[in-house]
Amino acid sequence: MTSSPGAQRTDKDGSRRFTPVNYSFDTRAHILDTVVEDDWEPAIREQWLGNIASVREHLIHQFGAEDHEQKIQNFTDLGTEPWSLVALHNVYLRQIRYAFVGMNYYPALLGACGLGERILNQLVLTLRADYANHEATKHVATQQSIDKWDKCIRALTEWGLFTADVASDYRKLMKLRHGAVHYRSELDSGDAREPALAAVLLLGKIIQEVFTPIGNRPFYFAGPIGRAYVQLEAESEPFVKHFVLPACALVSPIYRFHANSATPGGFDVYDDEDYGATDPALSDAEFADPSRASPQVPMPF
Repeated sequence: MTSSPGAQRTDKDGSRRFTPVNYSFDTRAHILDTVVEDDWEPAIREQWLGNIASVREHLIHQFGAEDHEQKIQNFTDLGTEPWSLVALHNVYLRQIRYAFVGMNYYPALLGACGLGERILNQLVLTLRADYANHEATKHVATQQSIDKWDKCIRALTEWGLFTADVASDYRKLMKLRHGAVHYRSELDSGDAREPALAAVLLLGKIIQEVFTPIGNRPFYFAGPIGRAYVQLEAESEPFVKHFVLPACALVSPIYRFHANSATPGGFDVYDDEDYGATDPALSDAEFADPSRASPQVPMPF
């Protein structure tokens, strides 16, 4: 069978865990930023030079030939697009990044600050009912839209979603927002590249920390084929329930990915629908045991 995001756990799914499959990223900037050394093996060196040339050519076609060197530099300076679960910000983040690449710096600055505020509101409005009895919730309990960043940052920090670093980065973004929206003479020159770059980088850092589908987060554990899986006991946590699980497929240890020829860059998740259905439930540690991931489920053809 194929497994898709949004599946609900049943009584027969004790041997399955949720793994993020619906997320976005763009690592082309890493290719452009790679220094091809003279002492590399000729074949490796040629391959990397070809990769860099291919990315440059694609960017020129995408953003136009005029000022293309500056546009390529802008793309490189932004770094990789953050790995992020698909929520409501991914499309807008890419538009903001592309505005910066295209030398539309002030729109990129305002866009980054505006999207930062939108994410704060989305998180607070979605999660606050789950924290109705929390002391911090009284400051954000009734508004349908909240323009006081500090209230949102405080609530999300005290609810345990924001680390001290994320809260600090959000306050830095808030200062950039005030400087961009309210009159400050620093922008009289007509060149907003520096604050725009700072804002887009801050926003990307925040998104990757909060919405990452990989890596070291309190609700993930490492399992089959080196991927992140949601801890069983964390599935009921508010952020996990509302933002992580909708982007996940519910899989057994023997599932596999297979490229979907109908969707360039896409894939399907194949699994055994009967795996473990009549067996005792697996703990996270048992699910992660490498021996359980082999052999993988046979392909249906």
